Amino acid sequence: MKKKVLLVVLIVFVLATVLTAAVPAKTTLARLEIKNKTGEKVMLSLSGSGYFYFLTVDPFKTKTFTVARKTFSQKTWACGSTASSTLDMSTNVRLVFTGCGEPAPNKGEPTIQKVHIDDSPGETEMWRYFNWE
Repeated sequence: MKKKVLLVVLIVFVLATVLTAAVPAKTTLARLEIKNKTGEKVMLSLSGSGYFYFLTVDPFKTKTFTVARKTFSQKTWACGSTASSTLDMSTNVRLVFTGCGEPAPNKGEPTIQKVHIDDSPGETEMWRYFNWE
C-alpha cells in the first residue's frame, strides 16, 4: 500500500514539474529601439524600481536595447540640450530622434514616437514619452 501511495505522489510531482516547465513564462523585458537622426550622439539614462540603464546611440545609427517592463524616470542628452521625463516601457517602444535644428515632424508612421528635443518643456518640468507597439 505504501508503495502505491509513494508511486502516485511521485507521478504527481513529475507531472507538476513537467507542466510548470511547459508553460511559457510572461516576459519581463521590453524592446526599446532608438533611431538617431541628429548627427550627434544621443544618450539616455533610465532609472527606477531598482533598475538603471545608460544608453548611447551614435549619429545616424539605430540601436535596439532590452530593458525591464517598467516606467522609468529618464534623462536625454541630444543636440547640446537635455530633457527629463518618464518613459513607459510596459510595451515595446521605438524612439526616433529628429535632426538637430530641424522642425518637429508631424507626418510619418503613427506607431513611432518622434522625439524633438527642442520642443521639450525644459529640465525643470517632467514630460512623458508615449509608447506604441
